[in-house]
Amino acid sequence: MSHSSWTTLAPRLHRHTRLHSLSSPVLRALHSRPSPEPEPTATAQDGQPFWAQILAIHDDTSPQISSSRSQDTTYDSIQERTGPVLHLLTALKKLASSGDIEETNSTKKRRSKRTRLQAAQAKLEQCVTSIDKKGVIPDSQFKPLKDVRAWKRHAVPKLAHGLEAVLTRPGVHWLKDPEQNEYRFDKYLETIPKVEDFDFDKLGGFVPSSQDRRLIDTAKQAACKYAGSTSSLTGILAQIYLLLSEEKHLNTSHLSPSFGDAPRFFTFSQRLPASVILRYKDGVYATDYDAERDSTSTSEEMILLPLGTLLEKFLTTPPSEFSKLLKTNVSDDYPRFDDVHRYAKYGKFVMRSQLDCIHDSLPGTGVFDLKTRAISAVRHDVYNYRAYAGNTLESLTGRRGSFEEEYYDMIRSAFLEYSFQARIGNMDGIMVAYHNVARIFGFQYISLKEMDLSLFGHAKAGQRVFLRCVHIMGMLYDEIVKCFKAQPVKCTFEKRGKFLRVWVEPIEFELKNILHGQARSGPYAVYSVKYPWSIEYNIKRYDGPAHQAAILERRDRAYKRQMSLGDFADTDVDLRAKAVGEAKAGAASGPSVDVTDVLDDSNVDADLKSEAEQK
Repeated sequence: MSHSSWTTLAPRLHRHTRLHSLSSPVLRALHSRPSPEPEPTATAQDGQPFWAQILAIHDDTSPQISSSRSQDTTYDSIQERTGPVLHLLTALKKLASSGDIEETNSTKKRRSKRTRLQAAQAKLEQCVTSIDKKGVIPDSQFKPLKDVRAWKRHAVPKLAHGLEAVLTRPGVHWLKDPEQNEYRFDKYLETIPKVEDFDFDKLGGFVPSSQDRRLIDTAKQAACKYAGSTSSLTGILAQIYLLLSEEKHLNTSHLSPSFGDAPRFFTFSQRLPASVILRYKDGVYATDYDAERDSTSTSEEMILLPLGTLLEKFLTTPPSEFSKLLKTNVSDDYPRFDDVHRYAKYGKFVMRSQLDCIHDSLPGTGVFDLKTRAISAVRHDVYNYRAYAGNTLESLTGRRGSFEEEYYDMIRSAFLEYSFQARIGNMDGIMVAYHNVARIFGFQYISLKEMDLSLFGHAKAGQRVFLRCVHIMGMLYDEIVKCFKAQPVKCTFEKRGKFLRVWVEPIEFELKNILHGQARSGPYAVYSVKYPWSIEYNIKRYDGPAHQAAILERRDRAYKRQMSLGDFADTDVDLRAKAVGEAKAGAASGPSVDVTDVLDDSNVDADLKSEAEQK
């Protein structure tokens, strides 16, 4: 988008055997100081480096010694790994020993901390087994995605209410022209229906990759080992791009002079680590988005996520049909929607993308994505979104309260993932509806080339970037799945400095609440009466001689709790207090209560698992 358009138109891979390993001294040392730069394992044709190093960190009690590394760690190598802080401390130590300066208490503390870091680093050297892979990915190896399943063009939704005009003219389109005080589109669109009035049970709902039987079957038929959807993969791709591009600055030269001195780097939220869960299904590793590790997901789901689902139907359904999706309609007469997806293959990956909307006037497939963008005030204070019902967008350009401000914010916080989503779906671009949760202010169509210009500085750079990110993602997956074969694992990707780190942890599910296709906390699931609530479960059966001792111990503890109930007050607080008090007093007679059993029953689970592993 040119400036005139605004003025004229409205791995490292860490493998943990336990989740609590994240707080181990080894990892604290690893996080607190820069790590040594590994050898580059792959170099793209254009010279951009990609560094990955696999570290398998085991329990502290049973370190695995690498045959390729010496257990002795020299002081010089430790200095190299712990960074310039240790060099400074060494200099201070020499000055203190020479009498030039007197060592203060703070300096002594830093020296003590340095000693602890050295010990932790030495321990890390003993626990690490290095895998060194090197190579070059030639430019000719990056091939476009291929469709592996046909999709029905006629089944893809189309815009309603005359919104097709937005697709053919660049720039912002006011819903109501502020100068002429006239509506350019149906006045019906101005007021957004309330989320609590919409019956989400009448929609199919989001299906995670691991629960999508069609996706799994398609991956198997295409001889692919990995599968995922846009929602689960774009965060990973974003982290890889940050590494490849060395966090290249964004291009804002096409904005008005108001943004001449505005920051041109990605927002903090765009650079946050991405977490996913890999689940093994019939020979395929399906990638699910891990919302539990996303600090923004809870606030977004409070209003923005369900509102986005509502607005997709609001903008593509005639008023007479949309009214049947509200809770006021209790009959079975309402429109049914079958989501249409593109299934595309790259290497060992099959990627799924939902096709939101289509129009014949657009180039290529004619498909585009629908995006609903709340104004900045709402996004930055979602919990108080009702307080901003009176906030509006008052102008096309300007640093505050304008459409251009929202566009600029999308460049920094959303365009990267939007562009990846569009390419997975083979789309031409996105149509954005700007709103404040209560009202819609206007619309804008943004082509993929326009996003590429803002992100990469060149309209033809996006496809090259995308294919390299996808290829590297496949390389990482090949190493991730070796950590815990055929097991569900949680993976967290983080670009940090010149490295891409990936933490891989085995996980077990007992019971999870699923809303919007993602795991949610119990209190949220119970309170959210407006949304479909599914349950994911895992039932295990323990039997056989190997388990009997632990099973009987657990039963006996349950019996003790039953028989000792009368000895305590009715409240849990009094129960806990008395149990702890008796334990401290060392009571030698009467009904015994195991304090650890009252406060935490997980020790029996550990015993069961330990015996099962021994068997």
